[in-house]
Amino acid sequence: MNTGTKRVTVILGLVMVIAMGSSVILPLLRVNTPTSTTQATATPAPTLPPPITDLSSIGLDTTYVHPSGLFSVADPTGWTPGQPINNTETVEIAFSNTNQGSVIQAIVYIPSVAPEAPLTLDSVDAYWSTEVLAQSWSRYSNWRETSPERIREGDRLITDFELTLRDQTYVARQSAWTDGSWIYNLRVVAPENATDMLKYLVDTLTPTLKPITQFAGTPAQWNAYIDQTTGLAMRFPATWTIADSAPGRPASIDADGLTLRLENIQDAAVQDADSAQAWVESTRPNISILSTNPIERQDYSGYSVAYSYTDADGETQSGLALLLNGDNNSLYTANLRLTAAGVDLNSEDASGMYADMIEALNTFTILPVVDTAGA
Repeated sequence: MNTGTKRVTVILGLVMVIAMGSSVILPLLRVNTPTSTTQATATPAPTLPPPITDLSSIGLDTTYVHPSGLFSVADPTGWTPGQPINNTETVEIAFSNTNQGSVIQAIVYIPSVAPEAPLTLDSVDAYWSTEVLAQSWSRYSNWRETSPERIREGDRLITDFELTLRDQTYVARQSAWTDGSWIYNLRVVAPENATDMLKYLVDTLTPTLKPITQFAGTPAQWNAYIDQTTGLAMRFPATWTIADSAPGRPASIDADGLTLRLENIQDAAVQDADSAQAWVESTRPNISILSTNPIERQDYSGYSVAYSYTDADGETQSGLALLLNGDNNSLYTANLRLTAAGVDLNSEDASGMYADMIEALNTFTILPVVDTAGA
C-alpha cells in the first residue's frame, strides 16, 4: 500500500469514528433538551360564599327613605346602601352585601311627561326593553333572561336573569309593577348557590317599596329634607344646599338669594291668622306683614304669612313663613327670606317670578314618623 492510499484510509477511519460518536452523543443531548410545548394552566373555579340559611335573620325593622323624598323601602340587615341616584326620570338606591356577594336595587321610574293614559302591566313590560336591560346590567360581562317569557303574578311582572362577572355566575330576579303613574322595580342579585335567599328577599322587600305620595308631582331630580324624629319634610331643587341640620333640631337650607329655616316647636300652635302674624313678628324686628293666607297639607292646617323687613345693613328684604299646626299643640315652620325687596310671596306674581321656590315651599309638610335609616 502506497503512502497516498494509507492517508485516505486514515481519513476515512476518522470520519467513521466521528460518525459513530455522534450517533451516541446526540441522542443524549436530545434527551436533556426541554421541549417547547406548554401545558395550559387550569383556571380555578371561584369560591362561592355560603348562603344565609336562616332567612329570618335578615331583619327588616328599619326603613330607608330615599334622599329625593319620593319613596321608601325596608333596609335589610347586612346590606349597606350606596350612592343614591335621582335624575329627571329615575330614582334609585342599591344596597350591597359583600360577604354574600349580593346586591339589592330599588328603582322608581317617573315619566318626565305625565302619560296620557294610566300605565299598565303592559307598559311595565314594554319599559324593560332589551336596550334598557342591557344598560342596567352593563357592569356584568354577560346577561340573559332565563325564562322563555316573563311571568305575571297578579299586578307584578317577574323576570329572572343569569349574569356573569369575573368568571362568577350570578342569578337575579326583579319584580316590577305600576300604580298607573310610576313604574316600580325591586331587583335582587345573588350568587348562583343562593336562590332561596334571592327569592326570599324579592318576596319580602317588594311590599315595602312605597312612594311618598305627599311629594307626587314634584320634579324627580329634586332632593328632600326629612327629619326622622319629627316628620318635618320638604323637597327643593338640587341646587339648594342643606347648610345645617340634626334630628329634632332646626335645619338651614341655602340657595342663591335666599335662606330657609325649618323647625319644629313644641307647645306653640297658632290658633288663627292674628296669632300666626304675631309669631312671624316675634322672629325679628322691623317686620311688616304683607298678607296672610290659610294653608292645608294633608291632615294639617295653618297659615302662609308674607312679610318684608329691614336687615342690619338697612336693606329691605322679603320673607314668607309657612306655619303648620302638628299633633300635641306643636308648630312646624318653614321661614324663607329672600334678598329681593317688596315682594308679596303669597301673590300670583310671585308664583310666576319665583316658580321653583314657591313650588318647593308648597311641598312643606308633616310626614308620619317611622324608624328610618338613610334619610
